[in-house]
Amino acid sequence: MEKKENRFQIISAIAAVVLLYLVLEGFGITCPIKFLTGISCAGCGMSRAWMAVFHLDFARAFYFHPLFFTPPVILLVILLKKRIKPVFYKGFIFTMIALYVIVYLYRMIWGDHQVVVFEPAKGCMVLLIQKILS
Repeated sequence: MEKKENRFQIISAIAAVVLLYLVLEGFGITCPIKFLTGISCAGCGMSRAWMAVFHLDFARAFYFHPLFFTPPVILLVILLKKRIKPVFYKGFIFTMIALYVIVYLYRMIWGDHQVVVFEPAKGCMVLLIQKILS
């Protein structure tokens, strides 16, 4: 019984996140983190990458986010957590986090700044603070 409840909670959480992003997309907010801060998140470009995958344009998908193929793998590992040895699970999660941090820093520092941007002055929080102070 506990396994079904846990799986239902995970699936519900994923569905809630997807629904939230769809609602935000409807308002023209493609990334809440970038919208608020003006700074791209580590997953920036993932949606565009998957749209490219759906068009079978894997080179473009890799351009938008080189780790585009990992979310389904991560989801599968999380759903199968109880069947995986804890040491493998922890190692996998650590490796994924490390990969995302490395790719994010590389794209932020040496990227072409077309997908990942650092523009805090354009973030909603900074603009709001400027309005309040002026």
